Amino acid sequence: MKKRIIWIGLGIITLLIRYIASPSFIEQIYSRGLFLWIRRIIDNTIGWFPFPLLYVFYIVLIIWAVRKLIQTNWKKLFTWKGVGNWLLSTTAFIGGVLFFFFFLWGFNYGRIPLVQQIDLIAEPVELADLKKELTEKTIQVLATRKELDAIGTTVLAEDLLPKEMEDLCRSAVEKTLKELNYRVAGKVRGRVLPTKGILMRFSSSGVYWPFVGEGNIDGGLHPLQQPFTLCHELSHGYGITNEGVCNFLAYIATQNSDNIYVRYSGLLCYWRYIAIAYQRFAYEDYQAFRATLPKGFLEDLDVINESLDRYPDILPKLRYAAYDAYLKSQGISEGMKSYSSIIMLVRAWETKKNVGK
Repeated sequence: MKKRIIWIGLGIITLLIRYIASPSFIEQIYSRGLFLWIRRIIDNTIGWFPFPLLYVFYIVLIIWAVRKLIQTNWKKLFTWKGVGNWLLSTTAFIGGVLFFFFFLWGFNYGRIPLVQQIDLIAEPVELADLKKELTEKTIQVLATRKELDAIGTTVLAEDLLPKEMEDLCRSAVEKTLKELNYRVAGKVRGRVLPTKGILMRFSSSGVYWPFVGEGNIDGGLHPLQQPFTLCHELSHGYGITNEGVCNFLAYIATQNSDNIYVRYSGLLCYWRYIAIAYQRFAYEDYQAFRATLPKGFLEDLDVINESLDRYPDILPKLRYAAYDAYLKSQGISEGMKSYSSIIMLVRAWETKKNVGK
């Protein structure tokens, strides 16, 4: 009874801190203080494990749940006292989950937004500007691809994906965050899950799991998408919560990388965001533009689409509604739409850099 009351109390206190504490308090005390020590402890202990701890987490959770079911006195459960104990235990479990989620990472939802800290003004993009962005980024992405493959008539070979991708992406993300005056600590792990499609079937290409402190990307992703997606999840690991901002950071980080494949992955993924947005408003014009693209680049786009189609969503509307509600509950008013804010953020960032020259 005493333990359950403690966990319920911790859960309540955690929620009070999250929704009462000011962004500046969370930024200074947690995000730039306690969280950095949590990051160091995780990365210098369980971070050394040679396999994704996401699996270990769920195996332990399943074993614990089975043990609880076996120990349950089912006859007593269906009494008023049994129902009361069950409600108390369930509430205590929820309290414990909330405490560890927010303590290990979730308080970062309440910190001062990155775009505010770096004085970035993201404004809606007009259709003409979107077409201009598509044209400019097409020139960049094709030039980068040409460096990778001088012939450019077939899809890029998968073995071009650097074996040290995790280290390359982590270094690029850390470099980017330091340039933005974001303190980083530890060595966030970013792992490719060998079970292909386990995340993609839930409309997700990657996930950061606070309870084990590591980012994971789906092994079913085409290699061309993996560096960008890994940078996104590593950004979460360093305390950034907004999905659109993590996309923005992933793009900037990949362009900061010394590895050309990583840079191409970032450009290609960003190009796809622009293309998807443009064809939504000017489908015929986009199709005409797409027909002018080189064969090799089109092959890259096609194999990405094929890999995504290989793992269709399970209950996509339910997943969208649930995650949209979750993001909004954590102060991200755009919800799922925050993912596509990358275009506004990149344009604002590049405009700001050009003004400063």
